[in-house]
Amino acid sequence: MGSQKTQKGHYIELPEDFTVVVPGRENKFTMNPSGLYITYDYSSAWIHYAGEQAGESYAELEIPSDTKFLRKLARELNKFAKRLDEERS
Repeated sequence: MGSQKTQKGHYIELPEDFTVVVPGRENKFTMNPSGLYITYDYSSAWIHYAGEQAGESYAELEIPSDTKFLRKLARELNKFAKRLDEERS
């Protein structure tokens, strides 16, 4: 795991009707997150759900914060979105 997280972050809004089942302190629960909140340091980035119940969620995804990796991830997500568009049309 990387060193201490920075105070800055990046927020990405989610659709209003999106719900997800996440791990909580004792049990899983369903929440309606308002977005994703990404914090980072020099080696890692952490993706969390944002919203009213975010503090109760123990869901976290750690990825490298290397900018080359983040750009590759963005390209791959765009490819995935294009594939979904093609499958759904």
